[in-house]
Formats: sequence, C-alpha cells, structure tokens
Amino acid sequence: MRIFSLVTLVCSVTAALGTRPAKTVPLKWGVLAFPRFVGLDIYGPLEILNIVSFNTPNMTLSIIAETMDNVPAHITNPTSGALTWVKPTYTIDQDPPLDVLLIPGGPGSRIAYNNTKIIDYVKRTYPKLKYILSTCTGAQILAKAGVLDQKRATTAKFAWAEMVASGPKVKWVPCARWVVDGNIWTSSGVTAGMDMTYAFISKLNSTIADKAVNIIEYEPHTDPSWDPFCEIWNVTT
Repeated sequence: MRIFSLVTLVCSVTAALGTRPAKTVPLKWGVLAFPRFVGLDIYGPLEILNIVSFNTPNMTLSIIAETMDNVPAHITNPTSGALTWVKPTYTIDQDPPLDVLLIPGGPGSRIAYNNTKIIDYVKRTYPKLKYILSTCTGAQILAKAGVLDQKRATTAKFAWAEMVASGPKVKWVPCARWVVDGNIWTSSGVTAGMDMTYAFISKLNSTIADKAVNIIEYEPHTDPSWDPFCEIWNVTT
C-alpha cells in the first residue's frame, strides 16, 4: 500500500510538472530604426518574432523611429540610393507602450550614438520595459544611454575596439554569441541577433520558438559561449 501510494505520488508530481504552462511571451514589441541600420539586425529577429506572433494572441510588432519617414537600411545602390527601408509605426515622441525594445546595429549606430533624441528615448523608455535587446553595434546605443553601466554585454567582434571605447562603464564580454544580464540581452554581430531572439523566446516558450525556426528552416546556435569570431578578429579583452 505504501509502495503504491509513493508511486502514485511520483506520477502525480511528474504529470503536474509536465503540464506546467509555459511562461508568457511579452506582447508589445518595438524595434528602434535609424538610417543605415543593418537589415538583418532587424529583419532576422522580426522573421522569428512574426511567426511567434501568429501563435501568441494580441502580440504586436512595431517600428519606432525619429520621424514617420521610411528609414533606409545601409545597403545602397550608387545610382538609386538605399535598396531597402522599414516603415515606422510610431515616432519616438509618440512614446508607445512597449514590453520589449530591440535595437539594431550597423553604420548608422555611430550616428544614432550622437543623436540626443534617440539616446534620450532609450533612457526614458528602458525603465518602463520588461526587457531590452540589442544586436551587433546597437549595444553602443545602450551604452551611451547608460543602460549598460556596470552590466555584462557583448557586441560585434569586427568593431570590438571601437565599441569598447564607446562604453567604458560596460563589463564587455569578448567571447560570447549573446550575453544576458538581468533584463538586458545583447548579441554579437548581425546573425547573432537571430540566435539571441531564438534563445529569448525559447526561455519563455520553447515550443513556439522551435516552431518559428523550423518554419524558416534556420538552425540557431544554442550555446551563448559559442563564438569563433572573437578569435578570428583577435578579440580577447
């Protein structure tokens, strides 16, 4: 009788743990766009998040920019200018309510770094967010806004020295695909943003995360310490 009772208890606990609901994926997502962002820094994570949104009722994706003008990515044609743009949903002055803000990198992050309006937006928005994420050199915008002060973070390895100099109060991690410090997620260069996004969603709901990357046929790196590029670019400190 005691053995039966113990077995029944173990099975009941196991069943309960197995049916424990997944954590809720944040609903209000925003991406900060500025001229000359790297397209994949935005488009890669958005492809994953778009599929996640199909499976997450009331989840919204927004583009936040300085104005409502289309924002050009950094890929250009010598005769016709920018080849791709994103269309803003809101301006930074409209200050839409968000749960998560993603900040891309690219040549334009150096300009945004010195744009007071953009930096002030990140400063005042961060305390209201559940999470903030950056891809590639977008980390320097977080650094300028003070979000990364005394926080662990990583960024693009090919621009490592420049990024470290732009954030002297940051505890930079040289070899990492992505780094998490509290509610701050930062990734290495470009494609690492997709791995970070997968890891972020997977932490909350692995079923939805796996479905998203399987639909787009992308196999993410799941080890945050995987980073051959720190050796390629001779980044050690």
